[in-house]
Amino acid sequence: MNQIDHIAIAVFSIQKTARTFSRLFNWEFSDIEVLPNQGVKVSFASLGDLHIELIEPMEDHSTLHTFLIKRGEGLHHIALKSGDIQADLSQLEELGMQLIQKGAQNGANGNRIAFISPKETSGVLIELCEPLKGEKQEDA
Repeated sequence: MNQIDHIAIAVFSIQKTARTFSRLFNWEFSDIEVLPNQGVKVSFASLGDLHIELIEPMEDHSTLHTFLIKRGEGLHHIALKSGDIQADLSQLEELGMQLIQKGAQNGANGNRIAFISPKETSGVLIELCEPLKGEKQEDA
């Protein structure tokens, strides 16, 4: 858990934000991936080994939409690479950390993901991100 996989930015429109970042920084974003189990759409730009993820809510009553209304667009979470997400979650739980999930769920690009409560990390939502075994995260 000592490398950043990606930084996620919550947005109302992936297409609009991707156009802006592409114009300003010449970043190329992946096709939009829909994650119905999380209620979000995502797109990634690769900056070497670091990725920028744009996340957009699918519905107005979602947690992400509430986040955007309350805080506005901007940083949503920082994702740390995990070689064994279940072992990392167990270690964090043993340390008394409040986890949002005790088990991993499926995320974008075939990754397994889980979140640590931002109450534990000075208000920053931290995601653990483990690629499926034998698979490399697809570059955008």
